[in-house]
Amino acid sequence: MVEEGMKRVNAIESNREEARERQPSVFCERAKHEAEKMTKELERRGGATLDELERTLEAKKRESSALQADRESRIWEYEHTLDKIRTRKQTEESASDRLRQAMQQPEQGLSLRQSAIETREQQLEMVQLDRARGREAIMRERHSIEAVRRTVREERCRQRRQWIHRIKEMNAKFPEQVRPLAEERKKKCEQATAKEDAAERALAAEVKTIEEYLPKLISLEDIPVNPEETDIIRRQFDEVFTQEEQTYLASAEEERARKERLGRGLEVY
Repeated sequence: MVEEGMKRVNAIESNREEARERQPSVFCERAKHEAEKMTKELERRGGATLDELERTLEAKKRESSALQADRESRIWEYEHTLDKIRTRKQTEESASDRLRQAMQQPEQGLSLRQSAIETREQQLEMVQLDRARGREAIMRERHSIEAVRRTVREERCRQRRQWIHRIKEMNAKFPEQVRPLAEERKKKCEQATAKEDAAERALAAEVKTIEEYLPKLISLEDIPVNPEETDIIRRQFDEVFTQEEQTYLASAEEERARKERLGRGLEVY
């Protein structure tokens, strides 16, 4: 009983394996049959055979390939045109940058010139303001300056009057110093020697020379003169005065010696 049962089980399993192995082929056959049936039905409904559909499919594929190629060609053209546009844009931007930089240089130069002009105008305004202030200060100080100048002129005039007065006093003293000698000779009935006459004439000439040159050397007014002419006159006066002074001193020394001799002679007498 067991063996028969096992046989039956084995037979069932064997049948199942065979059925399982046959099932794909059965399915394939059934699917193929269904496909053929469906194809025939489609051919019957559409009026086109499978070969025609395949040819149509191939034509569609070729058309699709052509469209794809045309699309790719247009895409390449578009990209190439876009690259050209991009390159042109970059070139134009570079040119615009260069032009902007080129325009900035004149603008900077113009700005510098404008700044220099403004600085110069400010300096000119300051100079004009300084001049105006200077004129105002001069106008304010004019009266005080004139008063100071007037005081200086008066002081100079006073000093010059003093110089003239002193020189005239000295010139007046010289004849007074010689006059007693002449009176003494007159009392003694003596004649003046040649040297004494020469000394007296030199003294008189000196006084006359001083009186002639004095107005030229000392003026009471501040009159502009030629410095060269003034120096020449001053040197001439110095030379004459020095020479006459030496002559006068020599004659005075001789007169003093003569008076001493006369004094000793009177004592002996």
